[in-house]
Amino acid sequence: MEKPQLVLLVFGLLAAEWPPAAALPNGAPLGACGSMAPQHNNISPQPGPNPHSIQTQNLKPNVQVHLDGPFYKGILLEARYPNGTTAVGTWQTAPADTKTIRCFDRADSAVTHSNTNDKSNTTVYTWVPPPTSVNCTEKAVVFLATVAQSRAVYWLNLRSETIYVGCSGSLMSLSGFAVVAMSMVAGLAAF
Repeated sequence: MEKPQLVLLVFGLLAAEWPPAAALPNGAPLGACGSMAPQHNNISPQPGPNPHSIQTQNLKPNVQVHLDGPFYKGILLEARYPNGTTAVGTWQTAPADTKTIRCFDRADSAVTHSNTNDKSNTTVYTWVPPPTSVNCTEKAVVFLATVAQSRAVYWLNLRSETIYVGCSGSLMSLSGFAVVAMSMVAGLAAF
């Protein structure tokens, strides 16, 4: 085989190995903020159950968020009102191997990966609720995440339990509310 044909053959084999769109090792693009879908051409999200779950912890007024489950390489994480389509609140300084991004023209409104190093349930993200209004009403909030184990293996729109951000910035989950309400009813019944 002549040298030019050999070079063309090698480039042809290499091109066949490269995906049509490169993975995004430096984080989700801003175009993914609304749909939460990574822009991986010709690759669909996993159809089965997500092996991850979003866990929250109240640190008044902030919320710590982490994913339970296997290691992951990529993430896009936002807080939204339950029927909302845009991110609310902001994320504090992102942990190692992640960064905040500006979604919906709001600084630090989402978190994404900054490289493809493994992240785990020890990777903790800190969310700051939006300022409360003068009327001071509780707001329901959910966390949404797209989680990628690799370019070809990702789960779309993982959803947390609904939490409620109160006037003081305190949080109450729906299940926590039921426990408090049952305790109050039991206390009243004792009178």
